[in-house]
Amino acid sequence: MSTTHRSEGMNAFFDGFINSTTTLQQFVVQYDNAVRVKAQKEIEADFSSMNTTIACGSQSPIERQFQVEYTHAKFEEVQTEFHSRMNCFIKDTLKEDLRNHYTIKEERMWEGNRLPDKFYEVQFHPLTQTSTCSCQLFEFRGIICRDSLLVFGQEDVYSVPSQYILRRWSKNIRRRHTLITASYSNSTNEPRMERYKLLCKRFYEIAEVACESEVASTELEKEINCLGKKFGFSSSMTNNIISDAGQLRYDTGACTSIPHSPVGTSDVLVHSPATVKRKGRPRTIRLKSTIEKRTQRKKSALFTKTSIPPTEQCGERASNVVERDDHAQFQADSIQLSQDTEMGHFGFLSLLSAVHNNFDNNFS
Repeated sequence: MSTTHRSEGMNAFFDGFINSTTTLQQFVVQYDNAVRVKAQKEIEADFSSMNTTIACGSQSPIERQFQVEYTHAKFEEVQTEFHSRMNCFIKDTLKEDLRNHYTIKEERMWEGNRLPDKFYEVQFHPLTQTSTCSCQLFEFRGIICRDSLLVFGQEDVYSVPSQYILRRWSKNIRRRHTLITASYSNSTNEPRMERYKLLCKRFYEIAEVACESEVASTELEKEINCLGKKFGFSSSMTNNIISDAGQLRYDTGACTSIPHSPVGTSDVLVHSPATVKRKGRPRTIRLKSTIEKRTQRKKSALFTKTSIPPTEQCGERASNVVERDDHAQFQADSIQLSQDTEMGHFGFLSLLSAVHNNFDNNFS
Protein backbone atom coordinates (compact mmCIF):
# COMPACT_ATOMS: atom_id res chain seq x y z
CA MET A 1 0.00 0.00 0.00
CA SER A 2 1.18 3.49 -0.79
CA THR A 3 0.91 6.47 1.51
CA THR A 4 -2.11 7.74 -0.41
CA HIS A 5 -3.89 4.40 0.08
CA ARG A 6 -3.32 4.54 3.83
CA SER A 7 -4.56 8.11 4.09
CA GLU A 8 -7.62 7.35 1.97
CA GLY A 9 -8.46 4.34 4.13
CA MET A 10 -8.13 6.43 7.28
CA ASN A 11 -10.34 9.15 5.84
CA ALA A 12 -13.00 6.61 4.91
CA PHE A 13 -12.85 5.07 8.39
CA PHE A 14 -13.38 8.39 10.20
CA ASP A 15 -15.73 9.89 7.64
CA GLY A 16 -18.66 11.47 9.48
CA PHE A 17 -16.98 11.31 12.91
CA ILE A 18 -14.18 13.88 12.83
CA ASN A 19 -13.23 16.90 10.74
CA SER A 20 -10.52 19.54 10.61
CA THR A 21 -11.92 21.38 13.66
CA THR A 22 -12.06 18.31 15.95
CA THR A 23 -10.02 18.71 19.13
CA LEU A 24 -7.86 16.01 20.64
CA GLN A 25 -10.36 15.33 23.42
CA GLN A 26 -13.19 14.99 20.90
CA PHE A 27 -11.04 12.70 18.76
CA VAL A 28 -10.67 10.17 21.61
CA VAL A 29 -14.43 10.00 22.04
CA GLN A 30 -15.16 9.88 18.32
CA TYR A 31 -12.58 7.16 17.82
CA ASP A 32 -14.51 4.87 20.16
CA ASN A 33 -17.72 5.76 18.36
CA ALA A 34 -16.19 4.93 14.99
CA VAL A 35 -14.94 1.55 16.22
CA ARG A 36 -18.33 0.83 17.78
CA VAL A 37 -20.15 1.55 14.52
CA LYS A 38 -17.67 -0.59 12.57
CA ALA A 39 -18.11 -3.51 14.99
CA GLN A 40 -21.89 -3.16 14.76
CA LYS A 41 -21.72 -3.31 10.98
CA GLU A 42 -19.62 -6.48 11.17
CA ILE A 43 -22.17 -8.09 13.48
CA GLU A 44 -24.99 -7.16 11.12
CA ALA A 45 -23.03 -8.52 8.14
CA ASP A 46 -22.38 -11.80 9.98
CA PHE A 47 -26.06 -12.10 10.88
CA SER A 48 -27.05 -11.45 7.28
CA SER A 49 -24.59 -14.05 5.98
CA MET A 50 -25.82 -16.70 8.40
CA ASN A 51 -29.55 -16.12 7.98
CA THR A 52 -29.96 -15.02 4.37
CA THR A 53 -28.78 -16.45 1.04
CA ILE A 54 -27.63 -14.86 -2.20
CA ALA A 55 -29.00 -16.75 -5.16
CA CYS A 56 -26.58 -18.48 -7.49
CA GLY A 57 -26.31 -17.13 -11.02
CA SER A 58 -25.65 -20.52 -12.59
CA GLN A 59 -26.21 -24.24 -12.06
CA SER A 60 -22.53 -24.82 -11.24
CA PRO A 61 -21.96 -26.97 -8.14
CA ILE A 62 -18.73 -25.05 -7.53
CA GLU A 63 -20.69 -21.81 -7.21
CA ARG A 64 -23.01 -23.58 -4.78
CA GLN A 65 -19.95 -24.65 -2.82
CA PHE A 66 -18.81 -21.06 -2.40
CA GLN A 67 -22.35 -19.95 -1.60
CA VAL A 68 -22.46 -22.28 1.40
CA GLU A 69 -19.04 -21.32 2.68
CA TYR A 70 -18.34 -17.64 2.04
CA THR A 71 -19.79 -14.47 3.45
CA HIS A 72 -22.02 -12.37 1.26
CA ALA A 73 -19.29 -9.84 0.45
CA LYS A 74 -16.78 -12.48 -0.69
CA PHE A 75 -19.37 -14.58 -2.47
CA GLU A 76 -20.29 -11.55 -4.58
CA GLU A 77 -16.64 -11.26 -5.63
CA VAL A 78 -16.63 -14.96 -6.58
CA GLN A 79 -19.84 -14.46 -8.53
CA THR A 80 -18.14 -11.69 -10.52
CA GLU A 81 -15.57 -14.24 -11.68
CA PHE A 82 -18.33 -16.70 -12.56
CA HIS A 83 -20.11 -14.07 -14.65
CA SER A 84 -16.87 -13.06 -16.40
CA ARG A 85 -16.19 -16.68 -17.26
CA MET A 86 -18.54 -16.26 -20.24
CA ASN A 87 -15.99 -13.93 -21.86
CA CYS A 88 -13.20 -16.52 -21.73
CA PHE A 89 -12.49 -19.14 -24.39
CA ILE A 90 -10.00 -21.99 -24.66
CA LYS A 91 -7.68 -21.38 -27.61
CA ASP A 92 -5.05 -24.08 -27.18
CA THR A 93 -4.53 -27.25 -25.12
CA LEU A 94 -1.31 -29.13 -24.48
CA LYS A 95 -1.45 -32.33 -22.44
CA GLU A 96 1.61 -33.72 -20.73
CA ASP A 97 2.19 -36.60 -18.33
CA LEU A 98 1.52 -34.77 -15.07
CA ARG A 99 -0.31 -31.60 -16.11
CA ASN A 100 -2.42 -30.03 -18.82
CA HIS A 101 -1.63 -26.60 -20.26
CA TYR A 102 -4.45 -24.34 -21.42
CA THR A 103 -4.26 -21.02 -23.28
CA ILE A 104 -7.27 -18.86 -22.39
CA LYS A 105 -8.41 -15.86 -24.44
CA GLU A 106 -10.47 -13.19 -22.68
CA GLU A 107 -12.58 -10.70 -24.64
CA ARG A 108 -12.88 -7.23 -23.13
CA MET A 109 -15.09 -4.17 -23.61
CA TRP A 110 -14.81 -0.70 -22.09
CA GLU A 111 -17.51 1.96 -22.50
CA GLY A 112 -18.82 0.29 -25.63
CA ASN A 113 -15.39 0.00 -27.25
CA ARG A 114 -13.67 -3.31 -27.82
CA LEU A 115 -10.24 -3.66 -26.22
CA PRO A 116 -7.44 -6.00 -27.32
CA ASP A 117 -7.87 -9.58 -26.14
CA LYS A 118 -5.82 -10.88 -23.24
CA PHE A 119 -4.27 -14.32 -23.06
CA TYR A 120 -3.53 -16.33 -19.92
CA GLU A 121 -1.79 -19.64 -19.29
CA VAL A 122 -3.47 -22.14 -16.95
CA GLN A 123 -1.82 -25.34 -15.72
CA PHE A 124 -4.14 -28.07 -14.45
CA HIS A 125 -2.99 -31.08 -12.40
CA PRO A 126 -5.39 -34.01 -12.93
CA LEU A 127 -4.19 -35.93 -9.86
CA THR A 128 -4.69 -33.15 -7.30
CA GLN A 129 -7.35 -31.30 -9.36
CA THR A 130 -5.58 -28.01 -8.78
CA SER A 131 -4.81 -25.25 -11.25
CA THR A 132 -2.34 -22.39 -11.52
CA CYS A 133 -3.14 -19.33 -13.63
CA SER A 134 -0.71 -16.73 -14.89
CA CYS A 135 -2.99 -13.91 -13.71
CA GLN A 136 -2.29 -15.00 -10.08
CA LEU A 137 -5.57 -13.60 -8.83
CA PHE A 138 -5.91 -16.29 -6.18
CA GLU A 139 -2.35 -15.75 -4.92
CA PHE A 140 -2.90 -12.00 -4.46
CA ARG A 141 -6.59 -11.64 -3.54
CA GLY A 142 -7.63 -15.10 -2.39
CA ILE A 143 -10.40 -15.32 -5.03
CA ILE A 144 -10.41 -18.05 -7.64
CA CYS A 145 -10.09 -16.56 -11.12
CA ARG A 146 -12.40 -16.95 -14.13
CA ASP A 147 -9.73 -18.76 -16.15
CA SER A 148 -9.36 -21.50 -13.55
CA LEU A 149 -13.14 -21.83 -13.32
CA LEU A 150 -13.29 -22.34 -17.08
CA VAL A 151 -10.62 -25.04 -16.90
CA PHE A 152 -12.41 -26.75 -14.00
CA GLY A 153 -15.52 -26.95 -16.12
CA GLN A 154 -13.53 -28.36 -19.04
CA GLU A 155 -11.95 -31.01 -16.78
CA ASP A 156 -15.33 -32.00 -15.22
CA VAL A 157 -14.39 -30.83 -11.73
CA TYR A 158 -17.55 -30.44 -9.64
CA SER A 159 -15.96 -29.62 -6.26
CA VAL A 160 -12.82 -27.54 -5.86
CA PRO A 161 -10.17 -28.66 -3.35
CA SER A 162 -10.22 -27.22 0.14
CA GLN A 163 -7.21 -25.01 -0.52
CA TYR A 164 -9.36 -22.74 -2.70
CA ILE A 165 -11.82 -22.10 0.14
CA LEU A 166 -9.99 -19.86 2.56
CA ARG A 167 -10.94 -19.84 6.20
CA ARG A 168 -10.62 -16.06 6.40
CA TRP A 169 -13.63 -15.61 4.10
CA SER A 170 -15.78 -18.31 5.70
CA LYS A 171 -18.98 -17.42 7.54
CA ASN A 172 -19.01 -20.71 9.45
CA ILE A 173 -16.26 -19.91 11.94
CA ARG A 174 -16.39 -18.59 15.46
CA ARG A 175 -14.77 -15.19 15.72
CA ARG A 176 -12.77 -15.15 18.95
CA HIS A 177 -12.16 -11.41 18.96
CA THR A 178 -15.85 -10.85 19.72
CA LEU A 179 -15.25 -12.25 23.23
CA ILE A 180 -12.55 -9.71 24.08
CA THR A 181 -13.69 -6.62 25.94
CA ALA A 182 -13.02 -3.41 24.03
CA SER A 183 -13.24 0.24 24.98
CA TYR A 184 -16.59 0.59 23.24
CA SER A 185 -18.10 -2.55 24.78
CA ASN A 186 -20.63 -2.43 27.59
CA SER A 187 -19.48 -5.33 29.76
CA THR A 188 -22.48 -5.07 32.11
CA ASN A 189 -24.82 -5.97 29.26
CA GLU A 190 -22.62 -8.80 27.91
CA PRO A 191 -22.09 -11.45 30.60
CA ARG A 192 -20.47 -13.77 28.06
CA MET A 193 -17.46 -11.44 27.89
CA GLU A 194 -17.19 -11.39 31.66
CA ARG A 195 -17.27 -15.19 31.85
CA TYR A 196 -14.64 -15.45 29.11
CA LYS A 197 -12.40 -12.96 30.90
CA LEU A 198 -12.73 -14.81 34.23
CA LEU A 199 -11.98 -18.23 32.68
CA CYS A 200 -8.96 -16.94 30.79
CA LYS A 201 -7.59 -15.43 34.00
CA ARG A 202 -7.92 -18.76 35.79
CA PHE A 203 -6.33 -20.65 32.88
CA TYR A 204 -3.36 -18.29 32.84
CA GLU A 205 -2.82 -18.67 36.59
CA ILE A 206 -2.85 -22.47 36.35
CA ALA A 207 -0.56 -22.43 33.29
CA GLU A 208 2.01 -20.25 35.09
CA VAL A 209 2.28 -22.84 37.87
CA ALA A 210 2.24 -25.94 35.64
CA CYS A 211 4.84 -24.69 33.15
CA GLU A 212 7.59 -24.92 35.81
CA SER A 213 7.59 -28.73 35.52
CA GLU A 214 7.42 -30.94 32.46
CA VAL A 215 5.45 -33.58 34.32
CA ALA A 216 2.91 -31.01 35.52
CA SER A 217 2.59 -29.56 32.01
CA THR A 218 1.90 -33.00 30.54
CA GLU A 219 -0.65 -33.77 33.24
CA LEU A 220 -2.38 -30.43 32.75
CA GLU A 221 -2.57 -31.00 28.99
CA LYS A 222 -4.26 -34.36 29.55
CA GLU A 223 -6.75 -32.79 31.95
CA ILE A 224 -7.52 -30.01 29.46
CA ASN A 225 -8.15 -32.58 26.71
CA CYS A 226 -10.54 -34.44 29.00
CA LEU A 227 -12.34 -31.21 29.85
CA GLY A 228 -12.57 -30.35 26.17
CA LYS A 229 -14.23 -33.67 25.37
CA LYS A 230 -16.56 -33.21 28.32
CA PHE A 231 -17.79 -29.81 27.07
CA GLY A 232 -18.00 -30.88 23.42
CA PHE A 233 -14.81 -29.31 22.13
CA SER A 234 -12.99 -30.95 19.22
CA SER A 235 -9.52 -30.05 17.91
CA SER A 236 -10.88 -30.18 14.35
CA MET A 237 -13.00 -27.11 15.10
CA THR A 238 -9.90 -24.93 14.89
CA ASN A 239 -9.06 -26.10 11.35
CA ASN A 240 -10.50 -24.92 8.07
CA ILE A 241 -14.16 -25.49 7.36
CA ILE A 242 -14.84 -26.96 3.95
CA SER A 243 -17.85 -28.41 2.19
CA ASP A 244 -18.33 -31.60 0.27
CA ALA A 245 -21.14 -31.53 -2.32
CA GLY A 246 -22.88 -28.74 -0.40
CA GLN A 247 -22.66 -30.49 3.01
CA LEU A 248 -20.67 -28.73 5.70
CA ARG A 249 -17.92 -30.62 7.46
CA TYR A 250 -14.66 -29.85 9.25
CA ASP A 251 -11.25 -30.49 7.77
CA THR A 252 -9.37 -32.89 10.05
CA GLY A 253 -6.08 -32.46 8.27
CA ALA A 254 -6.32 -35.77 6.40
CA CYS A 255 -5.99 -34.12 3.01
CA THR A 256 -2.69 -35.15 1.48
CA SER A 257 -2.60 -32.46 -1.18
CA ILE A 258 -1.48 -29.83 1.34
CA PRO A 259 1.06 -31.30 3.75
CA HIS A 260 1.46 -29.56 7.08
CA SER A 261 4.81 -27.94 7.64
CA PRO A 262 6.69 -28.83 10.81
CA VAL A 263 7.03 -26.28 13.56
CA GLY A 264 9.78 -23.80 12.93
CA THR A 265 9.80 -24.12 9.16
CA SER A 266 8.09 -21.94 6.61
CA ASP A 267 7.24 -23.18 3.14
CA VAL A 268 4.97 -20.29 2.29
CA LEU A 269 5.89 -18.79 -1.07
CA VAL A 270 5.54 -15.02 -0.96
CA HIS A 271 4.84 -13.55 -4.40
CA SER A 272 5.79 -10.09 -5.55
CA PRO A 273 2.91 -7.67 -6.10
CA ALA A 274 1.58 -7.23 -9.58
CA THR A 275 3.31 -4.52 -11.58
CA VAL A 276 1.04 -1.55 -12.17
CA LYS A 277 1.48 1.51 -14.34
CA ARG A 278 2.69 4.48 -12.35
CA LYS A 279 1.27 7.94 -12.62
CA GLY A 280 3.13 10.72 -14.41
CA ARG A 281 5.33 10.80 -17.47
CA PRO A 282 6.76 7.37 -18.36
CA ARG A 283 10.50 6.90 -18.55
CA THR A 284 11.82 7.38 -22.07
CA ILE A 285 15.18 7.58 -23.77
CA ARG A 286 15.20 11.16 -25.06
CA LEU A 287 17.82 13.51 -26.41
CA LYS A 288 19.33 15.74 -23.75
CA SER A 289 20.56 19.29 -24.19
CA THR A 290 24.18 20.27 -23.69
CA ILE A 291 23.39 22.18 -20.49
CA GLU A 292 21.61 19.16 -18.99
CA LYS A 293 24.53 16.88 -19.88
CA ARG A 294 27.01 19.27 -18.25
CA THR A 295 24.84 19.50 -15.15
CA GLN A 296 24.73 15.72 -14.85
CA ARG A 297 28.50 15.52 -15.30
CA LYS A 298 29.03 18.05 -12.54
CA LYS A 299 26.72 16.11 -10.22
CA SER A 300 28.49 12.83 -10.98
CA ALA A 301 31.89 14.46 -10.47
CA LEU A 302 30.75 15.91 -7.15
CA PHE A 303 29.41 12.51 -6.08
CA THR A 304 32.68 10.82 -7.04
CA LYS A 305 34.66 13.41 -5.11
CA THR A 306 32.60 12.96 -1.95
CA SER A 307 32.76 9.17 -2.20
CA ILE A 308 36.62 9.00 -2.13
CA PRO A 309 37.98 7.20 0.97
CA PRO A 310 39.83 9.29 3.62
CA THR A 311 43.23 7.79 2.75
CA GLU A 312 42.77 8.70 -0.89
CA GLN A 313 41.52 12.12 0.11
CA CYS A 314 44.80 12.78 1.95
CA GLY A 315 46.81 11.88 -1.14
CA GLU A 316 44.49 13.91 -3.29
CA ARG A 317 44.84 16.89 -0.92
CA ALA A 318 48.64 16.76 -1.30
CA SER A 319 48.36 16.56 -5.07
CA ASN A 320 45.94 19.48 -4.99
CA VAL A 321 48.59 21.59 -3.21
CA VAL A 322 51.09 20.79 -5.96
CA GLU A 323 48.51 21.54 -8.59
CA ARG A 324 47.72 24.87 -6.97
CA ASP A 325 51.42 25.80 -6.97
CA ASP A 326 51.71 24.89 -10.63
CA HIS A 327 48.58 26.83 -11.39
CA ALA A 328 49.92 29.92 -9.59
CA GLN A 329 53.20 29.70 -11.50
CA PHE A 330 51.27 29.35 -14.76
CA GLN A 331 49.22 32.42 -13.94
CA ALA A 332 52.39 34.39 -13.16
CA ASP A 333 53.98 33.37 -16.42
CA SER A 334 50.81 34.30 -18.29
CA ILE A 335 50.79 37.76 -16.72
CA GLN A 336 54.46 38.32 -17.59
CA LEU A 337 53.88 37.17 -21.14
CA SER A 338 50.93 39.49 -21.54
CA GLN A 339 52.97 42.39 -20.17
CA ASP A 340 55.80 41.70 -22.61
CA THR A 341 53.35 41.42 -25.43
CA GLU A 342 51.74 44.67 -24.44
CA MET A 343 55.09 46.47 -24.30
CA GLY A 344 56.06 45.05 -27.63
CA HIS A 345 52.77 46.20 -29.04
CA PHE A 346 53.34 49.75 -27.82
CA GLY A 347 56.94 49.78 -29.22
CA PHE A 348 55.75 48.81 -32.65
CA LEU A 349 53.17 51.58 -32.66
CA SER A 350 55.75 54.19 -31.70
CA LEU A 351 58.08 53.01 -34.44
CA LEU A 352 55.28 53.13 -36.97
CA SER A 353 54.38 56.64 -35.86
CA ALA A 354 57.99 57.81 -36.27
CA VAL A 355 58.23 56.41 -39.79
CA HIS A 356 54.99 58.11 -40.70
CA ASN A 357 56.22 61.45 -39.40
CA ASN A 358 59.49 61.20 -41.33
CA PHE A 359 57.59 60.37 -44.52
CA ASP A 360 55.40 63.46 -44.08
CA ASN A 361 58.39 65.70 -43.41
CA ASN A 362 60.26 64.54 -46.54
CA PHE A 363 57.35 65.19 -48.85
CA SER A 364 56.52 68.46 -47.25
